[in-house]
Amino acid sequence: MYKIVIFDLDGTLLDTIGDLAEAGNRTCRKFGWPERDVETYRNFVGHGMRNLIARMAGYEDITRAGDKINIDNNMIENALDDFRKFYADCYMDLTKPFFHMPEILSGLKSAGVVMGVCSNKDDQFTRDLIEKFYPGVFGAVQGGRPNVPVKPDPAAALSVLRNLKAAAGLDPAAGLKILFAGDSATDIQTGRAAGLDVCSVTWGYRPAEKLKAARPDFLVYTPEELAAVIRGEKIADGRAENGLGRTYRRPAGGVEKICNEIVTNENEICNRTVMKKRNVINL
Repeated sequence: MYKIVIFDLDGTLLDTIGDLAEAGNRTCRKFGWPERDVETYRNFVGHGMRNLIARMAGYEDITRAGDKINIDNNMIENALDDFRKFYADCYMDLTKPFFHMPEILSGLKSAGVVMGVCSNKDDQFTRDLIEKFYPGVFGAVQGGRPNVPVKPDPAAALSVLRNLKAAAGLDPAAGLKILFAGDSATDIQTGRAAGLDVCSVTWGYRPAEKLKAARPDFLVYTPEELAAVIRGEKIADGRAENGLGRTYRRPAGGVEKICNEIVTNENEICNRTVMKKRNVINL
């Protein structure tokens, strides 16, 4: 069982994409940029609000944008200020928790799991949303703050971890099982950089195959599967609401088995094991 779990926010705990798209398109209209659909915003989010603005302005990401001689940093900052104002007007209009997450996390807390939130979303928005939708669940919450690098830098995650241990009265040096849960490759990189196990969730803003390619420790398809991972329970064939269920466990170092996938879809049951070194495939 994992004693401590740190969660990403957008795409993991809350479905925020509708309100982010609304604020984004209001900003685009003001600055004369093309408006985007919700699906495009799914690919824009996850790297902090300043990077979101840079993508809306036509740059692929803030690092590449910063390398361009002709980038207008004043424009980016002005647009970010306007985006924050627009988002403050609508950030709880469409946002809602995923599935049964509030009930599941409440149960985990009652079982003694210590939980926190680490997000690239501005700190005040992050805290307000958690207070609204998950009151009393998390022992530490941290969003994007000035002078703190955004994920995948592990600084914010490690700060949340220290605060969780302090709030729970845990020995900072104790060897505890700790999990980072999120919906993107950025979250996988963050957890790795912080030295934590990582569980990727597929109900967020990145497709499952991209997450699997990034090699998380766990890939889960339902909140119930996530809870099972946290409790240390074996997942036989987790089932999503559409009747198609899959689970994925990344191997420990040196283990040859790289994939064990169970697919259940009414008339078809496929149990596939792939052996890496021996090149054996059983179907």
